[in-house]
Amino acid sequence: MASRMSEHTARAILSIASEPGDEKLGALIGEHGASQALEMIKSGQVSGAVVKRVREVMESKALEGAMTRLTNCGGRFIIPSDDEWPALLDDLDTSAPVGLWLKGTANLKVVTEKSLAVVGARASTAYGERMASEVGALAGQADVCVVSGAAYGIDAAAHRGALATDGYTIAVLACGVDVAYPAAHAGLLSRISESGLIISEAPPQGKPHKRRFLVRNRLIATLAQSTVVIEAALRSGSLSTANWANALGRDVWGIPGPVTSATSAGVHAGIRDGVMNIVTELCDVTSRFNTEPKIQNDLQDPLQIAVLKIIGTNQASTETLISKITQASDGNIDVHEIHSALAILELRGLVERTATGWRCR
Repeated sequence: MASRMSEHTARAILSIASEPGDEKLGALIGEHGASQALEMIKSGQVSGAVVKRVREVMESKALEGAMTRLTNCGGRFIIPSDDEWPALLDDLDTSAPVGLWLKGTANLKVVTEKSLAVVGARASTAYGERMASEVGALAGQADVCVVSGAAYGIDAAAHRGALATDGYTIAVLACGVDVAYPAAHAGLLSRISESGLIISEAPPQGKPHKRRFLVRNRLIATLAQSTVVIEAALRSGSLSTANWANALGRDVWGIPGPVTSATSAGVHAGIRDGVMNIVTELCDVTSRFNTEPKIQNDLQDPLQIAVLKIIGTNQASTETLISKITQASDGNIDVHEIHSALAILELRGLVERTATGWRCR
């Protein structure tokens, strides 16, 4: 090959050849870029199972076949340099997706600016499905995108609730975007793609398997500012989504069920252990999305107001705050002044520190 392959093509090949969440591959791409990483793999500078899989893809028509199937289903493949790529995914660092296969009319970056993950049991109760449907509908009415996995039970109810109010919803699959899984949800997935999105790290025709279901949970958590868990047993896979959300500094909510319900035992344990906020009213889980943080009338300090506006309805790291305020003031505001403003806002209960930075209360 006379010239180096484009990043887009290189990432498509690596996406087909690798399994989602491969941190070793993610670190290699992060250091060298996908095109150079692919060259290093091909030339034997990298060891591991991915070497054999890359060669198999390169020596076959796997890439051509994947792109043809993607075109046939009206899909697209995006990478971090594309405008549609949401910055939320950068929080995953080396386990971030190599690329994403998408099907649907919505813009992923735009709809995830306000997004809520709704997860829970497949073997759900009528109560759980009603709660999920109502949460999905409330989110739709508040212009908050619902992110879930299109599985039976809670996932499907949440998607349908959002669709009922003409809201946006995203189905994150553990198989190709052209594969209806479960098959009984082919109609639901079709409706989702008409106004929202179906996304996957697996290439078209990719088959679902246990590990892919577990790894895709991190995407569900990462693509939303908040996660709500509705009915999850003590060993439920939904709890892994909640764990990812907590690790990323996202809000996590739990909707309690009857104290005798084994289906809600994982939620109750999360609330008891302080890793989930208890939902006492369904509007709790959408309230943070409705408006920008309200600035108290007696708050007059321009620097404190600027800090609140930068944090906004999401989160911001201390480094981000310092960088933006320093640039806006042409360097006239000292770093220590910014730290002082944060300390005062924290004392007043207007902001709180998270694992990754600051958020408004």
